[in-house]
Amino acid sequence: MIRVDPGLCLGCKSCSNVCPSQNIVLTETADERSIHWKRCKEECDLCVEFCPAKALTLVPFNESVLEPEVSFDLAACKICGSRYATEPMLKRIESNLPADSQRDSEGLEWIRVCPTCRRSIEAERAVREMVPGRYRKSPREGI
Repeated sequence: MIRVDPGLCLGCKSCSNVCPSQNIVLTETADERSIHWKRCKEECDLCVEFCPAKALTLVPFNESVLEPEVSFDLAACKICGSRYATEPMLKRIESNLPADSQRDSEGLEWIRVCPTCRRSIEAERAVREMVPGRYRKSPREGI
């Protein structure tokens, strides 16, 4: 059976991604992520092994023990406002990266920007760098 330390859990979804029996149920709303660990009789320990925060342990099966559940508010993207990650996840990333790596070349604090906005920003930057030096005639103009 799985025991979770809610003080260590990051809400990162690693455990639910690797559970072969789908005993770890993830639910997500626009503002919140909840992780529910069902009573698991298997002792495969993949979830324990893949937990980056070491928040999970296997304990002997006990029918009287409640199934653990942890909920997290999701942090909002600084650009679009969409909610994309738990605060413990973001704080862990920030604590493990040197301060000079947490901002991009233009000063954007990229950890606090959702993946969708990051992709858009990087695509726009790439276009700005590449397009000014290129000129392509339209097919109507002839080569």
